[in-house]
Amino acid sequence: MYRKKRTRWIAPALLLACVIGFTAGCAGKQGAPADQQKAPEPAMASAERNVKHLLGETVIKGEPSKIVSLHPWLTDFLLSMDLKPVAAPSSGPNSSKFSWYLEDKLTATKNIGWQIPQVNLESVLALEPDLIAANQNHDKVYDQLTKIAPTIAIEPVKDDKGNRKMRETFLAFARMLDKEAQAKQAIAKYDERVKQGRERVKQKIGNQTVMFLRVTDKDLRYYSPSLFEVLYSDLALTPPPLIPDSSKSYDALAIEKLPEINPDHIFLLVENEDKVTEIEKLSLWKQLNAVKNGHVYKVDYDLWFQGFGPIANEKMLDDAVKKLIQ
Repeated sequence: MYRKKRTRWIAPALLLACVIGFTAGCAGKQGAPADQQKAPEPAMASAERNVKHLLGETVIKGEPSKIVSLHPWLTDFLLSMDLKPVAAPSSGPNSSKFSWYLEDKLTATKNIGWQIPQVNLESVLALEPDLIAANQNHDKVYDQLTKIAPTIAIEPVKDDKGNRKMRETFLAFARMLDKEAQAKQAIAKYDERVKQGRERVKQKIGNQTVMFLRVTDKDLRYYSPSLFEVLYSDLALTPPPLIPDSSKSYDALAIEKLPEINPDHIFLLVENEDKVTEIEKLSLWKQLNAVKNGHVYKVDYDLWFQGFGPIANEKMLDDAVKKLIQ
């Protein structure tokens, strides 16, 4: 008797529960307030874009949030679009620190050291990135990088003479990340700075000539305009005689040639202080216009040689203007 009565009680109870569940389910699907229904996924979160770049084609899903940069000027580009990489390289092959002009924006970014010519693949893998930003120096490891995360690569855009162009390179990179609007804003801000600086310098030095000279352990290097858009394009400075063609970065220079060039201003990048000291003792050096007038300006390697991007170019611009109008 006991078993029979229990069965009769359970059956109606189960039926009632099913009806209530079904009714509640229908109400949830048809009559729930809009604010209780699941919001649709943002389009960007699930969107896929096929990006063509220097080393191939890459599918980028959504908006990457864990980007690894493999070169300082790529880091500059990312920061200029309000994208903070999870990891970035040091400022150069002989440094363990970030580029000084970027470090205040990289407080939460891991320093993975210099990544040319070899990339520390284990360090990159451990970061679990959703995008890797590379350049022309990483062609030999590109296939390995793509096994870690989607990878895009870019090289500096050059004009028909061989001059490296920051704005065009930045815009090309920004399009890969669907950030062209942000890039244009950064460029507009920089262009306004250029206009002001150019006017000030023109008033001060007119058509006086400006040379970029590098002293290495091996030689003197007289640089062409190709790497120094800030000097010869943005500030429209006058190059000295015998300046190398922009199809190459520099010419090795015999010191006996300096009097023939005789620039009014010299931007000097020094890698060997002892060699510079020897040069400064020479009579032919002392007779140069730039030297006699105190217009020799030592410049920073990290900024002037590795820098390329809205942040670096603005720092170079300000540095050049300050030196030239002092």
